Amino acid sequence: MHIDIRVAGEPPWDMAERERLIRAKVAELVAAGATAVREESYGGELGHVVMHDPEANEFCVA
Repeated sequence: MHIDIRVAGEPPWDMAERERLIRAKVAELVAAGATAVREESYGGELGHVVMHDPEANEFCVA
């Protein structure tokens, strides 16, 4: 199972606000013990961040 944490709601998005929300959630999760693995961008905009929980399970923040 792969989990996606969606923090920006449904489209259409304000892309700057969407990125701010994603980065804030990533920072919160890192502080709680997760690891940011990589960022995926689409057309120059942040699409999602791939992360691992403390047990190395992968999930995404979008």
